[in-house]
Amino acid sequence: SSLQCSTFRPRASPTHPSAMASQAQISKKRKFVADGVFYAELNEFLMRTLAEDGYAGVEVRVTPIRTEIIIRATRTREVLGEKGRRIRELTAVVQKRFGFPENSVELFAERVENRAACAMAQCESLRYKLL
Repeated sequence: SSLQCSTFRPRASPTHPSAMASQAQISKKRKFVADGVFYAELNEFLMRTLAEDGYAGVEVRVTPIRTEIIIRATRTREVLGEKGRRIRELTAVVQKRFGFPENSVELFAERVENRAACAMAQCESLRYKLL
């Protein structure tokens, strides 16, 4: 399966809020909007890419050293891939798409503890049972 879809295409300019903030001082309002757009695009991309793997959401943690992206899924083994290959591919795509500097973004996979309590996981499961 291809990692790139029609709505997820690389841009020349960095679109990640922390990358933009380092270039120039931006207003709080613009930063919140940029953060929201970044999260929405990232969530949409991961939802399309990891739909079969029980994708259940994403959490973004920005630290001074790097940005950590935690992917929540029911089947983390498929998200990680063979010897961690798939998670490295996803990291490379996210880094390129959002203009992160080299080694400044890291993706992690976290297993959904209680599948029954996770609406997103239930939704994806139902979707694949019905389609």
